[in-house]
Amino acid sequence: MDLKIFGKVVREKRSTLRLKQEELSEKSGVAIKTIHSIELGKGNPSIKTILRLFDTLDLDFIVVASQVKN
Repeated sequence: MDLKIFGKVVREKRSTLRLKQEELSEKSGVAIKTIHSIELGKGNPSIKTILRLFDTLDLDFIVVASQVKN
């Protein structure tokens, strides 16, 4: 997975929803440091973390997967 593109998708959706990283952290249960790392395209988020973000941000897996290629 291209983490930089995934991070960009998360950041753009969060911005569209007008959420701060702190708010996304509270709503998703994902640590703010993890969200920060993901948005920078770093780290290696677990499937559980990715699913929490998808659920909170109302992201569609197929749409994101089409943007995030190996």
